[in-house]
Amino acid sequence: MPYAVNPDDGVRSYFEDWGGDGPPVLVYSGLADPLEQAQQNPLVNALAPDYRMIFADHRGHGRSDKPHDAGAYAMAARVSDAVAVLDEAGVQQAHFLGFSWGARLGFGVGEHAADRVLSLVLCGNQPYQWDQDWHFVQMLSAAFDSTQGGGMQGFLDKLASSFGELVEEPVRGWILANDAAAIRAAWHSAMSEGAVSADLAKWQLPCLIYMAAGEEMYDSAARAAGEIPKARFLTLQGHNHLSAPDEVDQVLPAVRELFRDASP
Repeated sequence: MPYAVNPDDGVRSYFEDWGGDGPPVLVYSGLADPLEQAQQNPLVNALAPDYRMIFADHRGHGRSDKPHDAGAYAMAARVSDAVAVLDEAGVQQAHFLGFSWGARLGFGVGEHAADRVLSLVLCGNQPYQWDQDWHFVQMLSAAFDSTQGGGMQGFLDKLASSFGELVEEPVRGWILANDAAAIRAAWHSAMSEGAVSADLAKWQLPCLIYMAAGEEMYDSAARAAGEIPKARFLTLQGHNHLSAPDEVDQVLPAVRELFRDASP
């Protein structure tokens, strides 16, 4: 199996490389999602014929190592994981595509490893300190707390009661396969990490940030796009946080333009 080892703490990241002659794109999925989620994404599959798609499991997810200490999920460590994947794949620079939790990591890459990426495409997240009053933050915190007694099934049950509907396959199976202590540690680390960057205005990376209209993080994501000099912000109408990553028609032209302009 292909693993990349973080040189700072030895944590292994599992990754898969679809190969190809096109420019490389490093892809990360959302919280509690394995890389298989990203591999089934419609936008990813629209890009795949022209790009070398590389997928990685976050630490604590999928087939990557799963530390239980919240301190192991500091942003700098997670960024080092992504750099280790690029190193193991023999890639000096890649475009970065992140969905939700992966987009939060993308902001970290922009701050700590900008020299390793050509551009950032970030769907459904923001780079500032988490607002504890956001409803979804409170909901997820309660769901992760429920794992202490009920494991990932307790997490799913809490989500179902909050959304009023059951989580269906294959997402249900992916969630249940998680290590509850590792996922909980990752969440608690993020809640205490603060802002990803002290000054987004210093960034020179081309970025596309997009989010569904009406999300609680919408204003923060739009603010970030306004602060980053080479960023464009795209609002998705008719979507929510869960459906935005699957949008192709509104997003694909903007991604292709960004990748074309940012390629060496």
